[in-house]
Amino acid sequence: MVLKFIFQLENNNGVIEKILLRVAKRLNVRIGLSRDLKNLYAFIDGNEEDIENFSRELSRELPLSIYLKSLNAEVVEEFKDDLNREFPEINLPPCPKCLSEVKDPENENYYNPFHHCEVCGYRLSEKLTVKNEKWKEKFVDLADKLKSEGKIYIQTMNGKFEVSTNLEDAEQIVAVDLAAVATYFMSFEGDAKALGSIEKPLVNLKTNLNFKKEFGLSNPAYFVKLPDCMVLELLCEEIKSDIKLLGLKKTEKSDDFSFEVTNNDEIPVAVVTDTKNHDILIAKGERSLLPKFEKYLGKDLIGYNAQYIASSNENKTVIYKTNEVKESNVNLPFAGYFGVMSQWDLEDKVTMGFAFYKEDENKIMMNSPKFGLVEYIDFEFKFEDFNEIFAAIKVMNETGEKLVENFKNKAPELFENAVKASLDTKKKGIAYLWGLIGIVLGFADNVDDAYEKLLVYANSAMAKKGPRIDYKMKDKNLDPLWAIRTAMSFKLAGVDNYLLSFGVLESFAEFLSNTYETVDKESPLNGAVIVGDLFEGEFLNKIYTNIKKNFPTFTPKALPMSGAIEAYGSAVILSKS
Repeated sequence: MVLKFIFQLENNNGVIEKILLRVAKRLNVRIGLSRDLKNLYAFIDGNEEDIENFSRELSRELPLSIYLKSLNAEVVEEFKDDLNREFPEINLPPCPKCLSEVKDPENENYYNPFHHCEVCGYRLSEKLTVKNEKWKEKFVDLADKLKSEGKIYIQTMNGKFEVSTNLEDAEQIVAVDLAAVATYFMSFEGDAKALGSIEKPLVNLKTNLNFKKEFGLSNPAYFVKLPDCMVLELLCEEIKSDIKLLGLKKTEKSDDFSFEVTNNDEIPVAVVTDTKNHDILIAKGERSLLPKFEKYLGKDLIGYNAQYIASSNENKTVIYKTNEVKESNVNLPFAGYFGVMSQWDLEDKVTMGFAFYKEDENKIMMNSPKFGLVEYIDFEFKFEDFNEIFAAIKVMNETGEKLVENFKNKAPELFENAVKASLDTKKKGIAYLWGLIGIVLGFADNVDDAYEKLLVYANSAMAKKGPRIDYKMKDKNLDPLWAIRTAMSFKLAGVDNYLLSFGVLESFAEFLSNTYETVDKESPLNGAVIVGDLFEGEFLNKIYTNIKKNFPTFTPKALPMSGAIEAYGSAVILSKS
Protein backbone atom coordinates (compact mmCIF):
# COMPACT_ATOMS: atom_id res chain seq x y z
CA MET A 1 0.00 0.00 0.00
CA VAL A 2 1.33 3.43 -0.95
CA LEU A 3 -0.09 6.61 0.59
CA LYS A 4 0.78 9.81 -1.22
CA PHE A 5 0.90 13.02 0.85
CA ILE A 6 0.51 16.23 -1.18
CA PHE A 7 1.94 19.34 0.45
CA GLN A 8 1.16 22.60 -1.36
CA LEU A 9 4.46 24.15 -0.38
CA GLU A 10 6.15 27.18 -1.90
CA ASN A 11 9.40 26.82 0.00
CA ASN A 12 12.05 24.21 -0.69
CA ASN A 13 14.40 24.90 2.22
CA GLY A 14 14.00 21.35 3.54
CA VAL A 15 12.07 21.93 6.79
CA ILE A 16 9.09 19.73 5.90
CA GLU A 17 11.28 17.30 3.98
CA LYS A 18 13.62 16.75 6.96
CA ILE A 19 10.70 16.10 9.30
CA LEU A 20 9.23 13.56 6.88
CA LEU A 21 12.57 11.75 6.61
CA ARG A 22 13.10 11.82 10.37
CA VAL A 23 9.70 10.31 11.16
CA ALA A 24 10.13 7.65 8.46
CA LYS A 25 13.57 6.67 9.76
CA ARG A 26 12.38 6.43 13.37
CA LEU A 27 9.46 4.19 12.36
CA ASN A 28 11.51 2.27 9.79
CA VAL A 29 9.04 3.09 7.02
CA ARG A 30 10.00 3.35 3.37
CA ILE A 31 9.55 6.92 2.10
CA GLY A 32 9.94 8.59 -1.28
CA LEU A 33 10.03 12.33 -2.00
CA SER A 34 9.31 14.25 -5.16
CA ARG A 35 8.18 17.76 -6.04
CA ASP A 36 7.09 20.12 -8.79
CA LEU A 37 6.72 23.90 -8.95
CA LYS A 38 3.89 24.06 -6.40
CA ASN A 39 3.81 20.79 -4.47
CA LEU A 40 5.98 18.47 -2.39
CA TYR A 41 4.98 14.80 -2.56
CA ALA A 42 5.75 12.15 0.05
CA PHE A 43 5.14 8.47 -0.77
CA ILE A 44 4.79 6.14 2.21
CA ASP A 45 5.09 2.43 1.40
CA GLY A 46 3.85 0.04 4.08
CA ASN A 47 0.94 -1.81 5.55
CA GLU A 48 -2.06 -0.11 7.11
CA GLU A 49 -0.48 -0.05 10.58
CA ASP A 50 2.77 1.50 9.26
CA ILE A 51 0.89 4.27 7.47
CA GLU A 52 -1.34 4.93 10.47
CA ASN A 53 1.70 5.22 12.77
CA PHE A 54 3.47 7.49 10.33
CA SER A 55 0.46 9.78 9.97
CA ARG A 56 0.05 10.04 13.73
CA GLU A 57 3.71 10.87 14.36
CA LEU A 58 3.81 13.34 11.49
CA SER A 59 0.83 15.22 12.91
CA ARG A 60 2.77 15.66 16.18
CA GLU A 61 5.95 16.92 14.56
CA LEU A 62 4.69 18.85 11.54
CA PRO A 63 4.90 22.59 12.24
CA LEU A 64 2.64 25.30 10.94
CA SER A 65 4.49 27.12 8.15
CA ILE A 66 3.85 30.31 6.26
CA TYR A 67 4.59 28.42 3.06
CA LEU A 68 2.47 25.31 3.65
CA LYS A 69 -0.85 26.15 2.00
CA SER A 70 -2.58 22.79 2.24
CA LEU A 71 -2.05 19.08 2.93
CA ASN A 72 -3.93 16.20 1.33
CA ALA A 73 -3.42 12.46 1.01
CA GLU A 74 -4.51 9.72 -1.38
CA VAL A 75 -3.81 6.05 -1.98
CA VAL A 76 -1.80 5.48 -5.20
CA GLU A 77 -0.13 2.57 -6.95
CA GLU A 78 3.11 4.29 -7.95
CA PHE A 79 6.01 4.89 -5.53
CA LYS A 80 8.26 7.78 -6.53
CA ASP A 81 11.54 9.01 -5.05
CA ASP A 82 13.53 11.47 -7.16
CA LEU A 83 14.09 14.46 -4.85
CA ASN A 84 17.68 15.49 -4.09
CA ARG A 85 18.24 15.03 -0.34
CA GLU A 86 20.61 18.03 -0.10
CA PHE A 87 19.07 20.94 1.83
CA PRO A 88 20.46 24.32 2.92
CA GLU A 89 21.45 24.85 6.57
CA ILE A 90 19.24 27.66 7.87
CA ASN A 91 18.64 29.36 11.21
CA LEU A 92 15.14 28.42 12.33
CA PRO A 93 13.07 28.85 15.52
CA PRO A 94 12.35 25.68 17.54
CA CYS A 95 10.37 22.86 15.94
CA PRO A 96 7.49 21.12 17.79
CA LYS A 97 9.67 18.12 18.70
CA CYS A 98 12.39 20.21 20.37
CA LEU A 99 9.82 22.38 22.14
CA SER A 100 8.17 19.34 23.66
CA GLU A 101 11.53 17.94 24.78
CA VAL A 102 12.73 21.09 26.60
CA LYS A 103 9.45 21.22 28.55
CA ASP A 104 9.53 17.55 29.55
CA PRO A 105 11.04 17.11 33.06
CA GLU A 106 12.02 13.55 32.15
CA ASN A 107 13.96 14.56 29.05
CA GLU A 108 17.73 15.12 29.22
CA ASN A 109 17.25 18.47 27.46
CA TYR A 110 14.77 19.82 30.01
CA TYR A 111 14.99 23.63 29.94
CA ASN A 112 18.18 23.53 27.84
CA PRO A 113 18.01 26.82 25.85
CA PHE A 114 20.57 25.54 23.35
CA HIS A 115 18.74 22.36 22.40
CA HIS A 116 18.15 22.01 18.66
CA CYS A 117 17.98 19.33 16.00
CA GLU A 118 18.66 18.68 12.32
CA VAL A 119 15.54 20.70 11.45
CA CYS A 120 15.67 23.73 13.74
CA GLY A 121 18.12 25.83 15.72
CA TYR A 122 20.79 28.49 15.34
CA ARG A 123 24.54 28.37 14.74
CA LEU A 124 26.11 28.07 18.18
CA SER A 125 29.61 27.52 19.59
CA GLU A 126 30.40 23.99 20.75
CA LYS A 127 30.61 24.93 24.43
CA LEU A 128 26.90 25.74 24.45
CA THR A 129 25.93 22.12 23.87
CA VAL A 130 27.23 21.12 27.32
CA LYS A 131 24.49 19.77 29.57
CA ASN A 132 23.52 22.03 32.47
CA GLU A 133 21.36 20.60 35.25
CA LYS A 134 20.43 24.08 36.56
CA TRP A 135 18.80 25.61 33.47
CA LYS A 136 15.37 25.54 35.13
CA GLU A 137 16.69 27.54 38.08
CA LYS A 138 18.33 30.04 35.74
CA PHE A 139 15.07 30.86 34.01
CA VAL A 140 13.16 31.04 37.27
CA ASP A 141 15.72 33.62 38.46
CA LEU A 142 15.44 35.60 35.21
CA ALA A 143 11.65 35.61 35.51
CA ASP A 144 11.77 36.71 39.15
CA LYS A 145 14.09 39.61 38.33
CA LEU A 146 11.88 40.67 35.43
CA LYS A 147 8.80 40.62 37.65
CA SER A 148 10.45 42.57 40.48
CA GLU A 149 12.55 45.08 38.52
CA GLY A 150 10.56 45.24 35.27
CA LYS A 151 13.64 44.88 33.09
CA ILE A 152 16.44 42.42 32.24
CA TYR A 153 19.25 42.39 29.66
CA ILE A 154 19.73 39.10 27.84
CA GLN A 155 21.29 37.54 24.78
CA THR A 156 18.85 35.71 22.53
CA MET A 157 19.52 33.73 19.37
CA ASN A 158 18.56 36.86 17.41
CA GLY A 159 20.61 39.46 19.26
CA LYS A 160 20.93 41.22 22.61
CA PHE A 161 17.77 42.82 23.99
CA GLU A 162 16.52 44.87 26.84
CA VAL A 163 13.45 42.89 27.86
CA SER A 164 10.91 45.00 29.72
CA THR A 165 7.38 44.97 31.07
CA ASN A 166 7.18 48.64 29.97
CA LEU A 167 5.93 48.57 26.37
CA GLU A 168 5.91 52.28 25.55
CA ASP A 169 9.18 52.44 23.60
CA ALA A 170 9.32 48.80 22.55
CA GLU A 171 10.78 48.07 19.11
CA GLN A 172 9.11 44.65 19.16
CA ILE A 173 6.59 43.01 21.43
CA VAL A 174 6.79 39.34 22.38
CA ALA A 175 3.44 37.79 23.29
CA VAL A 176 3.67 34.69 25.47
CA ASP A 177 1.08 32.90 23.30
CA LEU A 178 -1.66 33.44 20.74
CA ALA A 179 -4.26 33.97 23.47
CA ALA A 180 -2.29 37.04 24.62
CA VAL A 181 -2.24 38.35 21.05
CA ALA A 182 -6.02 37.98 20.79
CA THR A 183 -6.49 39.74 24.12
CA TYR A 184 -4.49 42.89 23.34
CA PHE A 185 -4.40 43.27 19.56
CA MET A 186 -6.74 43.38 16.61
CA SER A 187 -5.64 40.10 15.08
CA PHE A 188 -7.39 37.77 12.69
CA GLU A 189 -7.03 34.26 11.29
CA GLY A 190 -4.19 35.10 8.93
CA ASP A 191 -2.28 36.95 11.66
CA ALA A 192 -2.52 33.92 13.96
CA LYS A 193 -1.18 31.64 11.23
CA ALA A 194 1.76 33.93 10.55
CA LEU A 195 2.62 34.41 14.23
CA GLY A 196 2.25 30.72 15.05
CA SER A 197 4.29 29.47 12.11
CA ILE A 198 7.72 27.94 12.62
CA GLU A 199 9.22 30.96 10.82
CA LYS A 200 8.00 33.22 13.69
CA PRO A 201 7.90 36.54 11.79
CA LEU A 202 7.09 39.98 13.12
CA VAL A 203 3.57 41.15 12.22
CA ASN A 204 2.41 44.75 12.53
CA LEU A 205 -0.74 44.62 14.68
CA LYS A 206 -3.04 47.40 15.83
CA THR A 207 -3.71 47.64 19.57
CA ASN A 208 -7.25 47.22 20.91
CA LEU A 209 -9.16 48.77 23.80
CA ASN A 210 -7.91 46.13 26.27
CA PHE A 211 -4.33 47.09 25.49
CA LYS A 212 -4.99 50.80 25.93
CA LYS A 213 -6.82 50.25 29.24
CA GLU A 214 -4.31 47.87 30.81
CA PHE A 215 -1.07 49.52 29.71
CA GLY A 216 -2.23 53.14 29.55
CA LEU A 217 -0.63 53.62 26.14
CA SER A 218 -2.12 55.17 23.04
CA ASN A 219 0.35 53.65 20.56
CA PRO A 220 -1.83 52.54 17.63
CA ALA A 221 0.30 49.59 16.49
CA TYR A 222 3.37 47.47 17.27
CA PHE A 223 5.47 44.81 15.58
CA VAL A 224 4.49 41.62 17.43
CA LYS A 225 5.93 38.10 17.50
CA LEU A 226 5.75 34.91 19.54
CA PRO A 227 8.94 33.58 21.19
CA ASP A 228 11.32 32.79 18.33
CA CYS A 229 14.16 31.05 20.15
CA MET A 230 14.54 28.76 23.14
CA VAL A 231 15.73 31.60 25.38
CA LEU A 232 12.54 33.62 24.90
CA GLU A 233 10.42 30.47 24.86
CA LEU A 234 11.63 29.35 28.29
CA LEU A 235 11.49 32.84 29.75
CA CYS A 236 7.86 33.17 28.61
CA GLU A 237 7.12 29.73 30.07
CA GLU A 238 8.09 31.09 33.50
CA ILE A 239 6.19 34.40 33.31
CA LYS A 240 3.03 33.43 31.39
CA SER A 241 0.86 33.25 34.50
CA ASP A 242 1.67 36.86 35.45
CA ILE A 243 2.94 38.67 32.34
CA LYS A 244 1.46 38.34 28.85
CA LEU A 245 3.48 40.85 26.80
CA LEU A 246 7.15 41.82 26.82
CA GLY A 247 8.77 44.82 25.15
CA LEU A 248 12.10 44.29 23.34
CA LYS A 249 14.69 46.91 22.45
CA LYS A 250 18.10 46.23 20.87
CA THR A 251 21.01 46.82 23.22
CA GLU A 252 24.72 46.10 23.63
CA LYS A 253 24.20 44.67 27.11
CA SER A 254 23.50 41.08 28.16
CA ASP A 255 24.31 41.31 31.87
CA ASP A 256 21.64 38.84 32.99
CA PHE A 257 22.19 36.07 30.44
CA SER A 258 25.05 35.98 27.97
CA PHE A 259 26.44 33.54 25.41
CA GLU A 260 27.93 33.54 21.92
CA VAL A 261 25.85 32.94 18.83
CA THR A 262 26.72 33.36 15.16
CA ASN A 263 23.59 34.84 13.67
CA ASN A 264 23.13 38.19 11.94
CA ASP A 265 19.96 37.22 10.07
CA GLU A 266 17.20 39.81 10.10
CA ILE A 267 13.92 38.60 11.59
CA PRO A 268 11.28 38.27 8.84
CA VAL A 269 8.49 40.85 8.73
CA ALA A 270 5.25 39.39 7.41
CA VAL A 271 2.34 41.14 5.72
CA VAL A 272 -0.97 39.31 6.01
CA THR A 273 -3.12 40.28 3.05
CA ASP A 274 -6.86 40.88 2.87
CA THR A 275 -7.22 38.20 0.20
CA LYS A 276 -9.68 35.34 0.62
CA ASN A 277 -6.98 32.96 1.87
CA HIS A 278 -5.10 35.65 3.83
CA ASP A 279 -1.88 35.12 1.89
CA ILE A 280 1.25 35.81 3.93
CA LEU A 281 4.05 37.74 2.23
CA ILE A 282 7.52 38.49 3.58
CA ALA A 283 8.34 42.19 3.22
CA LYS A 284 11.91 41.90 4.54
CA GLY A 285 14.23 39.70 6.59
CA GLU A 286 16.03 36.46 5.76
CA ARG A 287 16.05 34.27 8.87
CA SER A 288 14.64 30.83 8.00
CA LEU A 289 14.77 31.80 4.30
CA LEU A 290 18.49 31.89 3.46
CA PRO A 291 20.56 30.12 2.29
CA LYS A 292 18.16 29.00 -0.42
CA PHE A 293 18.58 26.62 -3.34
CA GLU A 294 17.21 27.54 -6.75
CA LYS A 295 17.49 25.79 -10.11
CA TYR A 296 20.80 25.62 -11.97
CA LEU A 297 20.94 28.34 -14.63
CA GLY A 298 22.91 26.41 -17.22
CA LYS A 299 26.35 27.92 -16.56
CA ASP A 300 28.63 28.89 -13.71
CA LEU A 301 28.06 32.54 -12.83
CA ILE A 302 27.40 34.93 -9.95
CA GLY A 303 24.73 37.56 -9.44
CA TYR A 304 24.79 39.96 -6.53
CA ASN A 305 22.90 42.79 -4.89
CA ALA A 306 23.62 44.57 -1.61
CA GLN A 307 24.61 41.80 0.86
CA TYR A 308 23.17 38.96 -1.22
CA ILE A 309 24.86 36.63 -3.68
CA ALA A 310 23.42 34.04 -6.06
CA SER A 311 26.05 31.56 -7.19
CA SER A 312 25.10 29.14 -9.95
CA ASN A 313 27.31 26.06 -10.29
CA GLU A 314 27.20 22.27 -10.24
CA ASN A 315 23.48 21.42 -10.15
CA LYS A 316 21.90 24.38 -8.34
CA THR A 317 21.97 28.10 -7.64
CA VAL A 318 22.67 29.00 -4.01
CA ILE A 319 21.36 32.33 -2.68
CA TYR A 320 23.05 33.48 0.50
CA LYS A 321 23.91 36.56 2.57
CA THR A 322 27.44 37.93 3.02
CA ASN A 323 29.04 40.74 5.02
CA GLU A 324 30.28 42.39 1.83
CA VAL A 325 28.04 45.04 0.27
CA LYS A 326 27.93 45.27 -3.53
CA GLU A 327 25.70 47.03 -5.99
CA SER A 328 23.64 44.85 -8.29
CA ASN A 329 25.58 43.87 -11.39
CA VAL A 330 22.36 44.20 -13.41
CA ASN A 331 19.72 46.97 -13.45
CA LEU A 332 17.76 46.46 -10.22
CA PRO A 333 14.14 46.57 -11.52
CA PHE A 334 15.01 44.18 -14.35
CA ALA A 335 16.83 41.86 -11.93
CA GLY A 336 13.84 41.76 -9.57
CA TYR A 337 11.39 41.13 -12.41
CA PHE A 338 13.45 38.36 -14.01
CA GLY A 339 14.16 36.78 -10.64
CA VAL A 340 10.47 36.30 -9.87
CA MET A 341 9.70 35.18 -13.42
CA SER A 342 12.40 32.51 -13.20
CA GLN A 343 11.16 31.24 -9.82
CA TRP A 344 7.62 30.80 -11.13
CA ASP A 345 8.57 29.67 -14.68
CA LEU A 346 6.91 32.72 -16.26
CA GLU A 347 9.44 33.48 -19.01
CA ASP A 348 7.08 32.12 -21.67
CA LYS A 349 4.02 33.92 -20.26
CA VAL A 350 2.77 37.46 -20.82
CA THR A 351 3.15 39.33 -17.54
CA MET A 352 3.17 42.87 -16.20
CA GLY A 353 5.92 43.65 -13.72
CA PHE A 354 5.67 46.26 -10.97
CA ALA A 355 9.25 46.90 -9.79
CA PHE A 356 9.43 49.73 -7.24
CA TYR A 357 12.40 50.71 -5.12
CA LYS A 358 12.95 53.41 -2.52
CA GLU A 359 16.37 54.47 -3.79
CA ASP A 360 16.41 53.06 -7.31
CA GLU A 361 14.28 53.20 -10.43
CA ASN A 362 10.53 52.58 -10.33
CA LYS A 363 9.14 50.86 -13.41
CA ILE A 364 6.08 49.16 -14.80
CA MET A 365 7.21 46.64 -17.42
CA MET A 366 5.75 43.90 -19.56
CA ASN A 367 7.34 40.72 -20.79
CA SER A 368 6.11 38.36 -23.49
CA PRO A 369 7.72 35.59 -25.54
CA LYS A 370 6.75 37.50 -28.70
CA PHE A 371 8.03 41.02 -27.94
CA GLY A 372 10.42 40.43 -25.06
CA LEU A 373 10.78 43.05 -22.33
CA VAL A 374 8.95 46.36 -22.80
CA GLU A 375 9.23 49.32 -20.40
CA TYR A 376 5.70 50.68 -20.00
CA ILE A 377 5.72 53.47 -17.39
CA ASP A 378 8.53 55.35 -15.64
CA PHE A 379 8.35 57.36 -12.43
CA GLU A 380 11.03 59.99 -12.81
CA PHE A 381 10.66 63.47 -11.31
CA LYS A 382 12.78 65.82 -9.20
CA PHE A 383 12.33 69.28 -7.69
CA GLU A 384 14.78 71.81 -6.27
CA ASP A 385 12.43 73.00 -3.53
CA PHE A 386 8.76 73.52 -2.70
CA ASN A 387 8.74 76.95 -4.28
CA GLU A 388 9.15 75.14 -7.60
CA ILE A 389 6.37 72.67 -6.69
CA PHE A 390 3.91 75.36 -5.61
CA ALA A 391 4.68 77.39 -8.75
CA ALA A 392 4.10 74.34 -10.96
CA ILE A 393 0.75 73.61 -9.27
CA LYS A 394 -0.33 77.24 -9.77
CA VAL A 395 0.12 77.11 -13.54
CA MET A 396 -1.68 73.77 -13.95
CA ASN A 397 -5.10 75.45 -13.98
CA GLU A 398 -7.18 78.01 -12.13
CA THR A 399 -8.05 75.51 -9.39
CA GLY A 400 -4.37 74.88 -8.78
CA GLU A 401 -3.66 78.57 -8.32
CA LYS A 402 -6.55 78.94 -5.84
CA LEU A 403 -5.42 75.86 -3.93
CA VAL A 404 -1.90 77.17 -3.38
CA GLU A 405 -3.23 80.56 -2.22
CA ASN A 406 -5.70 78.90 0.16
CA PHE A 407 -2.99 76.64 1.52
CA LYS A 408 -0.69 79.63 2.07
CA ASN A 409 -3.41 81.63 3.84
CA LYS A 410 -5.23 78.90 5.80
CA ALA A 411 -2.20 76.75 6.69
CA PRO A 412 0.64 79.29 6.81
CA GLU A 413 2.82 77.20 9.11
CA LEU A 414 2.63 74.17 6.83
CA PHE A 415 3.29 76.36 3.79
CA GLU A 416 6.38 78.00 5.33
CA ASN A 417 7.75 74.71 6.65
CA ALA A 418 7.40 73.17 3.18
CA VAL A 419 9.19 76.10 1.55
CA LYS A 420 12.07 75.76 4.02
CA ALA A 421 12.25 71.95 3.84
CA SER A 422 15.25 70.14 2.39
CA LEU A 423 14.53 68.00 -0.66
CA ASP A 424 18.04 66.52 -0.68
CA THR A 425 17.59 62.74 -0.58
CA LYS A 426 18.51 59.43 -2.17
CA LYS A 427 14.83 58.56 -2.43
CA LYS A 428 13.50 58.15 -5.98
CA GLY A 429 10.18 57.67 -7.70
CA ILE A 430 7.18 56.99 -5.47
CA ALA A 431 9.18 56.99 -2.21
CA TYR A 432 10.38 60.48 -3.15
CA LEU A 433 6.82 61.57 -4.00
CA TRP A 434 5.46 60.24 -0.71
CA GLY A 435 8.24 62.07 1.10
CA LEU A 436 7.15 65.30 -0.63
CA ILE A 437 3.55 64.67 0.40
CA GLY A 438 4.71 64.01 3.97
CA ILE A 439 6.51 67.37 3.99
CA VAL A 440 3.52 69.35 2.76
CA LEU A 441 1.36 67.60 5.36
CA GLY A 442 3.79 68.72 8.07
CA PHE A 443 5.22 65.30 9.03
CA ALA A 444 8.90 66.38 8.80
CA ASP A 445 11.22 68.96 7.22
CA ASN A 446 13.02 66.49 4.94
CA VAL A 447 12.02 63.81 2.45
CA ASP A 448 13.40 60.77 4.29
CA ASP A 449 11.74 61.42 7.65
CA ALA A 450 8.49 62.59 6.04
CA TYR A 451 8.33 59.37 3.99
CA GLU A 452 8.88 57.19 7.06
CA LYS A 453 6.29 59.11 9.08
CA LEU A 454 3.71 58.79 6.31
CA LEU A 455 4.23 55.01 6.33
CA VAL A 456 3.83 54.86 10.12
CA TYR A 457 0.54 56.77 9.90
CA ALA A 458 -0.75 54.66 7.00
CA ASN A 459 0.18 51.32 8.61
CA SER A 460 -1.44 52.34 11.91
CA ALA A 461 -4.66 53.76 10.46
CA MET A 462 -7.95 52.29 11.64
CA ALA A 463 -9.43 52.50 8.17
CA LYS A 464 -11.04 50.35 5.52
CA LYS A 465 -11.09 53.15 2.96
CA GLY A 466 -9.14 56.39 2.65
CA PRO A 467 -9.60 59.62 0.67
CA ARG A 468 -8.90 59.33 -3.04
CA ILE A 469 -5.54 60.81 -4.00
CA ASP A 470 -5.11 61.58 -7.70
CA TYR A 471 -2.38 59.70 -9.56
CA LYS A 472 -2.43 60.79 -13.19
CA MET A 473 -0.20 60.19 -16.17
CA LYS A 474 1.67 62.71 -18.30
CA ASP A 475 2.77 60.90 -21.44
CA LYS A 476 4.60 57.77 -20.23
CA ASN A 477 5.46 59.20 -16.83
CA LEU A 478 3.47 59.85 -13.66
CA ASP A 479 2.67 63.51 -13.00
CA PRO A 480 3.47 63.92 -9.26
CA LEU A 481 1.72 67.30 -8.94
CA TRP A 482 -1.77 65.81 -8.92
CA ALA A 483 -1.02 63.62 -5.91
CA ILE A 484 0.58 66.51 -4.01
CA ARG A 485 -2.27 68.92 -4.69
CA THR A 486 -5.05 66.48 -3.73
CA ALA A 487 -3.21 65.70 -0.49
CA MET A 488 -3.08 69.46 0.19
CA SER A 489 -6.82 69.73 -0.48
CA PHE A 490 -7.70 66.98 1.98
CA LYS A 491 -5.40 68.49 4.59
CA LEU A 492 -7.24 71.82 4.26
CA ALA A 493 -10.53 69.90 4.56
CA GLY A 494 -9.42 68.60 7.97
CA VAL A 495 -8.78 64.94 7.14
CA ASP A 496 -6.60 63.48 9.92
CA ASN A 497 -3.04 62.31 9.27
CA TYR A 498 -3.75 58.60 9.68
CA LEU A 499 -6.63 58.48 7.22
CA LEU A 500 -4.92 60.80 4.74
CA SER A 501 -1.69 58.77 4.76
CA PHE A 502 -3.71 55.60 4.30
CA GLY A 503 -5.38 57.19 1.27
CA VAL A 504 -2.00 58.11 -0.25
CA LEU A 505 -0.91 54.45 -0.25
CA GLU A 506 -4.29 52.94 -1.05
CA SER A 507 -4.92 55.23 -4.03
CA PHE A 508 -1.57 54.39 -5.59
CA ALA A 509 -2.26 50.68 -5.16
CA GLU A 510 -5.57 51.23 -6.96
CA PHE A 511 -3.76 53.18 -9.71
CA LEU A 512 -1.44 50.21 -10.29
CA SER A 513 -4.23 47.63 -10.29
CA ASN A 514 -6.27 49.82 -12.70
CA THR A 515 -3.23 50.01 -14.98
CA TYR A 516 -3.07 46.22 -15.03
CA GLU A 517 -6.78 45.87 -15.78
CA THR A 518 -6.63 48.41 -18.61
CA VAL A 519 -3.81 46.58 -20.36
CA ASP A 520 -5.40 43.17 -19.74
CA LYS A 521 -8.59 44.27 -21.52
CA GLU A 522 -6.62 45.23 -24.63
CA SER A 523 -4.11 42.39 -24.56
CA PRO A 524 -4.73 39.55 -22.03
CA LEU A 525 -2.02 39.08 -19.42
CA ASN A 526 -1.08 35.90 -17.53
CA GLY A 527 -0.38 37.63 -14.25
CA ALA A 528 1.27 40.44 -12.32
CA VAL A 529 4.78 40.33 -10.84
CA ILE A 530 5.32 42.48 -7.74
CA VAL A 531 8.87 43.11 -6.52
CA GLY A 532 10.92 45.80 -4.78
CA ASP A 533 11.53 47.23 -1.32
CA LEU A 534 8.82 49.90 -1.69
CA PHE A 535 6.30 47.08 -1.25
CA GLU A 536 5.80 46.72 2.49
CA GLY A 537 3.08 47.08 5.09
CA GLU A 538 -0.33 48.35 4.03
CA PHE A 539 0.85 49.25 0.51
CA LEU A 540 1.97 45.69 -0.19
CA ASN A 541 -1.32 44.40 1.21
CA LYS A 542 -3.41 46.74 -0.96
CA ILE A 543 -1.66 46.22 -4.30
CA TYR A 544 -1.48 42.44 -3.86
CA THR A 545 -5.10 42.17 -2.69
CA ASN A 546 -6.48 44.46 -5.40
CA ILE A 547 -4.90 42.49 -8.24
CA LYS A 548 -5.31 39.05 -6.65
CA LYS A 549 -9.11 39.44 -6.67
CA ASN A 550 -9.18 38.80 -10.41
CA PHE A 551 -5.71 37.90 -11.65
CA PRO A 552 -2.74 35.63 -10.84
CA THR A 553 -0.21 37.52 -8.73
CA PHE A 554 3.45 36.56 -8.24
CA THR A 555 5.89 37.78 -5.60
CA PRO A 556 9.38 36.45 -4.70
CA LYS A 557 8.86 32.82 -3.75
CA ALA A 558 9.88 32.21 -0.13
CA LEU A 559 12.03 35.33 -0.20
CA PRO A 560 11.53 38.94 0.93
CA MET A 561 10.24 41.50 -1.56
CA SER A 562 13.74 42.80 -2.23
CA GLY A 563 17.40 41.98 -1.63
CA ALA A 564 18.06 38.33 -2.38
CA ILE A 565 15.62 38.15 -5.29
CA GLU A 566 17.58 40.76 -7.27
CA ALA A 567 20.82 38.83 -6.72
CA TYR A 568 19.14 35.75 -8.16
CA GLY A 569 17.57 37.79 -10.97
CA SER A 570 20.97 39.20 -11.85
CA ALA A 571 22.27 35.66 -12.26
CA VAL A 572 19.23 34.78 -14.38
CA ILE A 573 19.84 37.72 -16.73
CA LEU A 574 23.58 36.96 -16.98
CA SER A 575 22.75 33.35 -17.87
CA LYS A 576 20.85 34.60 -20.93
CA SER A 577 23.76 36.67 -22.27
